Amino acid sequence: MIKRKKCKLLSFGALIFIIYIYSLTIIDNALIKPDIKGSIFNNFGVDCDELQRLLKTNAEIEPGKFSDVTYLQSIKVYDGESNKTHWNIPLRPLLNCLDADEIYLEDVLKKDYLVAPANYSEGYVLNDKQSLEMKSQPQAVDVMEMVYKNKLYNGFYVEAGAADCEFSVSLPLEYNYNWTGVLIEANSKWFDRCLKKKRKSYLLHNCIGTQKRAHFAEFNFVSTGTTKDNGTTMGGFNGADNHKGEVFQVQCFNLESILNAVGQPTVNLFVLDIEGFELAVLKSINWEKVNIEVLSIETIHAGIMMKDSSLEIIIDFLKDKGYTRFRHRNDLKNDLFVRNDIVDKYNVVQL
Repeated sequence: MIKRKKCKLLSFGALIFIIYIYSLTIIDNALIKPDIKGSIFNNFGVDCDELQRLLKTNAEIEPGKFSDVTYLQSIKVYDGESNKTHWNIPLRPLLNCLDADEIYLEDVLKKDYLVAPANYSEGYVLNDKQSLEMKSQPQAVDVMEMVYKNKLYNGFYVEAGAADCEFSVSLPLEYNYNWTGVLIEANSKWFDRCLKKKRKSYLLHNCIGTQKRAHFAEFNFVSTGTTKDNGTTMGGFNGADNHKGEVFQVQCFNLESILNAVGQPTVNLFVLDIEGFELAVLKSINWEKVNIEVLSIETIHAGIMMKDSSLEIIIDFLKDKGYTRFRHRNDLKNDLFVRNDIVDKYNVVQL
């Protein structure tokens, strides 16, 4: 049984009163610069270290000093499918100050961020019905055949880097085996398409965190950078050497916080496909607080976008966490990692 930490914010009446007064400020993306007082680069002036010190020492908190303010960043990105050009991205600096297991953060994610699953009576709205077939997603086939022996129904997944939610590893699992889960996509134009698909899962229009707490990050809506063969990746965290594309600030949430908001389920499959920054996410996870049985991780870009990563480092990291690597049979870009007790339970072998 995973123990939850009580939200210390609840012990401060003055703070919680202020924290529920959401104020709204519109900011132009052009104004978000390091030299502007009150920006993502200084967490809009909210001092997380000071807040944590006050909470941990039960010190008195000055009314109004820490409030949950929402800044809306207006971005301009053209979507050729919908002809939409403008989106608003909310940024809430106070959330970056809260530990991943704070109940206030869990409640905020439930109330303001997570989009509820579509009703099962609603049909999918897809461009290609073949996306529902298992054979359309080799990763899903391997998970069911190699690990769960085609017997696991009503499973739960997390897919980070869900794109349009149709070309999705989890979709055939959802359709054929009645799985549900959380689809995470930070790119606004892709997320708009996700909303239209009627997936039977939660949707989250944010990035998955690479730090222990929520945080702001630069997100490239076009590409994270150049691949080994001089191609380009999809959008994602902006690489240090990448100066092309449409780069905007987004807010990311730690996996633990996201799972708390949907009831702390066992994750039967965690699909991690974020264009080269997978190791950073893995390192941010509190492995004692989450229950992940199987991971399918994009490893082909490891070490290119994030310089201190590689396939070998990812393998060693997850081996230390108790996982064994298996190769996908018809997919050279991704690798399968199965927790050792699940290997034993289902007699998992390389096919």
